[in-house]
Amino acid sequence: MNVANLQLEGMLLALTAVLRSLVNSGALSEAELKAALAQAEQTGLGDRQRCDQLSPSQRDSLAFAARFLSIATRPDSGMRPFSDVAREVGRTT
Repeated sequence: MNVANLQLEGMLLALTAVLRSLVNSGALSEAELKAALAQAEQTGLGDRQRCDQLSPSQRDSLAFAARFLSIATRPDSGMRPFSDVAREVGRTT
């Protein structure tokens, strides 16, 4: 497996933990987090000039991080392995 992929997986898990801590401390509300992640996804996919040059699977790749974090930071779920969340992202796109 590509080492860069493992680094990105680790970064997404670390960012999940940080975002959960921010919400748990009250520094960030669930609604604010959800809105920020939705905005990140839409900003990536909203670049029409770039997205028109990408295949559907490449556009999904572009949105993966925001979708992953949106699922991984749901209040009703604890920390989950990367592969579990990634599978759920794949089922919902």
